Amino acid sequence: MLRPVSAACAALILIIAVAAVAAGPVGASQRTANEAALLQLINHARTQRVLAPLHLHAALNRSALAHSRDMMRRHYFSHSSPGGASCGARTRRAGYATSGCRSWAVSEVIGWGMGSVGTPQAVFRAWMRSAYHRSIILGGRWRDVGVGAVSGTFQGASGSWMYTVDVGRRSK
Repeated sequence: MLRPVSAACAALILIIAVAAVAAGPVGASQRTANEAALLQLINHARTQRVLAPLHLHAALNRSALAHSRDMMRRHYFSHSSPGGASCGARTRRAGYATSGCRSWAVSEVIGWGMGSVGTPQAVFRAWMRSAYHRSIILGGRWRDVGVGAVSGTFQGASGSWMYTVDVGRRSK
């Protein structure tokens, strides 16, 4: 025989159900929020210097996210994958095509951190303090961008964030 559920028990079941539903997309929600924040910081820095803002490109987004995921999963930090794939090879494989283009170029910045140094703002500040990374972010030739952010455990440090920004330009 089934007994009726008490109000307190029903409330507890509801709280657990809401928490379970909320727990699923929080990671993805935070990831996309960090990606959006990073893109906003990049485009703000560009427009402050009278440079054209970068436009999200689906293939570059796929490439950047896949690279961040791969670095986090395999615990390395490099523009080249352990198998030797370069930024150019990864972006082409993701669909940032070279065919039919008069000129084609890509570049990349990567960063990682945890806690206060793993925020989009902290990673962006570090890039802007580096002449090399700043030259990529503020490069006048770039028009397209993809941003990938992934959280997890990196080389034993839980709560780490890995960021990849792929920039590109194709001319027909």
